[in-house]
Amino acid sequence: MTLLTLRSVSRSYWRGPSERTVLREVSLDVQPGELVAVYGQRGAGKTTLLKVAAGFDSPDAGRVLFEGVDLASLSRRQLAAVHRERIGWVERSGPHSRELPTSVYVALPLYGKVGAANAQRLAVAALTRVGAGECADQRWDDLSDADRMLAAIAHALVREPRLLVVDDPTAGLGIVDRERIVGLLRSAAEEAGVGVLMAV
Repeated sequence: MTLLTLRSVSRSYWRGPSERTVLREVSLDVQPGELVAVYGQRGAGKTTLLKVAAGFDSPDAGRVLFEGVDLASLSRRQLAAVHRERIGWVERSGPHSRELPTSVYVALPLYGKVGAANAQRLAVAALTRVGAGECADQRWDDLSDADRMLAAIAHALVREPRLLVVDDPTAGLGIVDRERIVGLLRSAAEEAGVGVLMAV
């Protein structure tokens, strides 16, 4: 089964008296184990596309199906459960409290499910898996840009989602770190069978 399907998706915004069409009849598919990259200039609508694909925003027209279910048909509670358990959204912004150790931030999605000790153990394992195990005890503000992105990916992957949605993960990084991040996302797709939708 196709993991994610967008069919003829359109989205517009009003800015004052003017309507701006950001997405116009966009269609795409993401299969399990596949990395799909969306390219475009800044302001072209990439982030809007990702938010619509993940169900954080609704299209004006068209359909978004996740695992065969139209996201528009879900209640708020059902959609929240999908976001909590099956769609991992990678946020570059990090935790609200910058004083949190990175491992605690990564563990946050698990605290209500497996208890604090297990959540912490799984968070450290997730950080190690993405190559940022040494960051576990560091605060967010003390991390490099590359390590922040690795921690954000670990935060999304620790819940073992079916789909990973990643907005501009290589922005501001050098070529070595860019290749490292993209390689990690490709490995998540190929080895764990996760679908990855990425804007760059």
